[in-house]
Amino acid sequence: MGQVAVIVTVLNEKDTVGGLVSSLKKQTLRPARVVIVDGGSIDGTFALLQKQALTWPVLKVYLHPGNRSQGRNFGVSKTGESLIAFTDAGCLPDQKWLAELVRPFTKPSVTVVSGYYRGQASTVFTKCLIPYVLVMPDKADKTEFFPSSRSMALRRKVWKQSGGFNPKVDPSEDFELAHRLKNLGFYFTFTPKAQVVWIPRQDLSSAAWMFLRFAFGDVQAGILRPKVKFLALRYMLFFYLFFLSLQIPWLFIPLIGLALVYLVWAVHKSYRYVNNRRAFYWLPVIQITADVTVLFGTIMGLLAYQKPKAQKP
Repeated sequence: MGQVAVIVTVLNEKDTVGGLVSSLKKQTLRPARVVIVDGGSIDGTFALLQKQALTWPVLKVYLHPGNRSQGRNFGVSKTGESLIAFTDAGCLPDQKWLAELVRPFTKPSVTVVSGYYRGQASTVFTKCLIPYVLVMPDKADKTEFFPSSRSMALRRKVWKQSGGFNPKVDPSEDFELAHRLKNLGFYFTFTPKAQVVWIPRQDLSSAAWMFLRFAFGDVQAGILRPKVKFLALRYMLFFYLFFLSLQIPWLFIPLIGLALVYLVWAVHKSYRYVNNRRAFYWLPVIQITADVTVLFGTIMGLLAYQKPKAQKP
C-alpha cells in the first residue's frame, strides 16, 4: 500500500493548530510525514508550529506565503510518499481517520479516496449552520461523494497526472480538483469512517462571508453548481412577481404566501438535524443569508473572472 504523507495548510490558526497536531500525533496509523505549510500567519501560528516540530520529528513545517492551493502544492513537493492525504486547519481528525482513509488503497484499482467530515456544534446557531455547509450523513451515501480537502487521499501518480491544485483558485480549490479528477476518469471511493471534526463559523457575519467566498471561488474555478442556477431562477421569479404585483395588487397576497412557504421549507428540510425551538428563527435567517450571499458572490465572480484554463498534467 505504501507510506502516507499528510498535508495541511494554515493561516492565523494559533488557537486551533495545537489541537490539529495533537490529533495527528494520536493516529492509530502513524503518517510517515506530516507537512504543515503556513501561508503567512501574523498571529504566532508559525512559531507555535516550529515548537511542535522540535518534539515530533515526523512534523515538517514551512513558511510559504500564498493561497491554499499554492501551499498544498508546495507541501506535496516536500514529500515522496506514494500516498498523499489532506486535511484542513480548523479540523480535528478522529484517531482512526488516517487508517480508515488509506484502507481502500489495499486494492490496486483504488486511486482517490473521499473521507467524511462532521460538524462540531457548540450553539444552536452552529447546529443550524452545519446542514447548510456540510453533506449530512443521511445524504452522503446517495451519490458519489466528491473529495474535500478536509478529508481526502490519493496516489502520487494520480496527483502528478492531475497537476495538483490550481494555484489560481482559492477557495473552492478542492471542488475544482475533484471535477478535474473526474474528467480525467478517476473514480472516488467513499469511506465514511475516515472522519474529521469540522468547527463551523460561530456567528452570522462570518458565515455570510464564507458563503460569499465559496460562491465566488466556484465561479473562479469555472464551476456553476445546479443549485445556484435554480436559486437564481427562484429569485428572478420572485422579483418578477413582486414588480408585477405593483401593477396587479391582488398578486401581492399569493406572493406573501409563497414567501412564507419558502421559509417553512427552510425549517422543514433541516430541523431534524437541530431539534431545538430556536431553529425556527435561525434556519430561515441562515437560508436567506446564504441565498443572498451566494447570489452576490456568484455575480461578483462572473463579473471578475473568466473560466480558468485546465492545468496540464
